[in-house]
Amino acid sequence: METSQNKAVYLANLNQRMMDQDVNELYAECKKKIFSIALSYVKDHYLAEDLSHEILVKCYVTRDKFKGDCSFHTWMCRIAKNHCIDFLRKSYRSRDLLSEDIDFMYKGNMSSPESEFLRLCDREELKHHLRKLPATYLEVITRFYYKEQSLKEIGHHLNLKPSTVKTRLFRARKMLRDQYHIHINQEIK
Repeated sequence: METSQNKAVYLANLNQRMMDQDVNELYAECKKKIFSIALSYVKDHYLAEDLSHEILVKCYVTRDKFKGDCSFHTWMCRIAKNHCIDFLRKSYRSRDLLSEDIDFMYKGNMSSPESEFLRLCDREELKHHLRKLPATYLEVITRFYYKEQSLKEIGHHLNLKPSTVKTRLFRARKMLRDQYHIHINQEIK
């Protein structure tokens, strides 16, 4: 009986504290831990910042669902992990890295010469960066994104294990990302 009373008092105090506490203070308290969780999942600093902000807002909005079975920080970490996993599932389904997005982005705007030129420039830039990849990585990324083959199908065609295909695909994406970062940094200078 006393445990349930303590739990109720704890929850009442927590709710009052959360109501009184500014969102910025909550963010400052937990942002490092939530950011490190997000970064461990997405491996991108800026994306992890965006996700950690979404997670903290989500925690703040759903704070009334906290039951007190664990510490508040543990509850927030669990929400962070679930949110990151959900994000990765969505990202995997959409496969939004290469020119498929470029085509989709300009589909409705093809009537203007400017948008057609931009689309052409984006495709050429992508092709340029793809040509810089080593042949082993180029083959895997081309089959995966352009021919829309699964990891298993690619492995079968190239006589590789699916885990090897997955590793090469990961490395090819990283190389492309690094090339784009270098290219963007050079444009800024």
